[in-house]
This record gives sequence, structure tokens and C-alpha cells, in this order.
Amino acid sequence: MQITLEQAIQNLPKTIQQEARTILSESAVIPAEAANRWAATLDIEIGHLMIMLLPTAAAYARVPISNFHVGAVALGMPPGSLYLGSNMEFTGEALSFGVHGEQSATNNAWLHGETGLQALAINAAPCGYCRQFLYEITTANKGFNILLKKNQKDPTDYSYTSNPLTYYLPDAFGPEDLHITGALMSKQSHGLSISSTDSLQLAALDAANQSYSPYTYDYAAVALLGPGGVIYSGRYAENAAYNPSMSPLESALAYMNMNLAAQTQLAITEAVLIEALSECSQKNASMDVLSSVAPSVSLQYFIASV
Repeated sequence: MQITLEQAIQNLPKTIQQEARTILSESAVIPAEAANRWAATLDIEIGHLMIMLLPTAAAYARVPISNFHVGAVALGMPPGSLYLGSNMEFTGEALSFGVHGEQSATNNAWLHGETGLQALAINAAPCGYCRQFLYEITTANKGFNILLKKNQKDPTDYSYTSNPLTYYLPDAFGPEDLHITGALMSKQSHGLSISSTDSLQLAALDAANQSYSPYTYDYAAVALLGPGGVIYSGRYAENAAYNPSMSPLESALAYMNMNLAAQTQLAITEAVLIEALSECSQKNASMDVLSSVAPSVSLQYFIASV
């Protein structure tokens, strides 16, 4: 059952409700200073706070197909900001275009400048798709833990188990198997350029230069113009196993979703896709998904020079 963000906040301890309300009115990111202060005030570990925030993250879910609301909370690198994520589905499109909660939280952290994750909290063990997606990140083999809520029946019990991602993905296949030394969330700079002074196009170009595509070199990004003229950019996030790759439009939509007030209409007025010329292309998939969320908007498409 969908609960509103306000209902989720009202279920948090009263001592942090007002600040949570203020912070989440801006974006689904809890700055490290606030997160660590809340944990100290409540006399709990940061992991317990992450579990506590899962219903809050799930309030952002957009799931018209499954009606199954998933929340995830990612812990960034020290000092440790918290990044909320939720699942998204797109009416009339293939299920493979959906965004998982774990992907959303990781994407939220990545697009806010994080270069790795310390932990990810979710209600149940991640599906195989997400295990593979998460194995691509920089810290996958470096102390990255999955936190699972122990007691699903008691919403006030925030106890959890903690195991490394590799516990859930033994004999994993990842970048090193394809002789790639980088990883998702590592710093990227591809030297792409276009001839333009348009702010939306330049935002897409900047994001494309930070995209992650070491297997096909399809450096790509989408920039969306949303409510109030705010630009939301997303980057392509490729995977060694190919299938869990996150398209630039999925990335942009997930980021937009987690940086608007929960359940705000995705009032997209313009959309730009910029990519490098490669054997792959994001154009057709982006046009399809865009037609589901913003049917009146035409995709502007540019191939960047290297």
C-alpha cells in the first residue's frame, strides 16, 4: 500500500520529524551532518537509521504496474550522507525499462558526486539483477555491505543483518573479468563536445562526459527540463553483464523523481539525449520511454564529437 511522504515522516521519531520534513522538501538526500546527528540524538547506529528511513524512501515509488513499493537507502563514503531511492515503472513499456530501488539509490548518490558506497539498506535481499548492477560499483569488493531488516512484521523494529555484497553474489562476474580497471562511480571524463550554447544541451553534454560505458563506449546522457525550469541530468551506467545497465533516461528520471517532492508530477517540457557514436545507441529506447512519461515532448538528439 502506498503511503505518502508525510505519513512516512510522521512515523519517524518526533525529535527528527521537522528537520526530515525540511530536508526532504528539497531532495531525497540526508546530508552527513544531519544523518550523524540524528543517529546520535536517537542513540542508534547509522545502519538502524537507514532501516528506519526505508518507508520514507518507498513513499517516492512510482509503480503503476506492480503496485509493489520498494525503498532503498545508500550510505555514501565518509562522512556518510544518505541517499534515498525507490522503484519506478513506466506504463505501456517493457518491464526491462523499470528502475529498481537499489539502482535509484545508487544513481542518486552517483549523481550527487559520490565515488562509492559503504552500505545499502533494503527490506529484502536484492534480486539477481540488482546484485549484478551493484557489483559494478567502485566499492563492490571493498567493504560494501547490504543491510536487511530483520523483522518484517514489526515496523518499529529496526534491527538488521549486515553482509558484504559478495555474500549474495559468489563467483561474481564483473569489470575485472573483462580487463576493465575502472568501475561505476569512478571519475570519468571523455572529452566529448558539441557546438551549442543551449543550457539544457550543455547539461546533457557534461553528464555524457561523466557517463560510464567501458564496454561499448556509448558515452551518453539525458537532460530533462522540469518544473520551475530546473534541469535534471542522468548518465548511462553500463554493466559487465550488459543487461543490468541503466540507460541515461532511466538515470535522469530516477534522479528527477528523488529530487522533487514525492509524487510530484514529472512535468517534463524538454528532453535532450547526447551520445558518442558507437555500435550501440540510446536513441530508440529513450524515445519509447519518454513517450510514456511525457508524450507531448520530442527528444532532441545529438551525436557528440570526440
